[in-house]
Amino acid sequence: MPLADLLKIIRKNISPKQQNALPNGLICLKGGELEHEAMPFKHKTTMWEMKEFFEEEFFLTKKVVYVSNG
Repeated sequence: MPLADLLKIIRKNISPKQQNALPNGLICLKGGELEHEAMPFKHKTTMWEMKEFFEEEFFLTKKVVYVSNG
């Protein structure tokens, strides 16, 4: 699912009460070329390449994507 569509669906589920080190938002595992998909949220988005943490082939194209709600 495109990141913009996913954020529309889940935004109502993000708590306004802050309780964690990271500001509330979306954390998900996504694959593919995400730079274009994340462009509308570029100042709120952080991505981590999973291939830096795992050797399995499945993770070569996967990223953990965090989009802050703030």
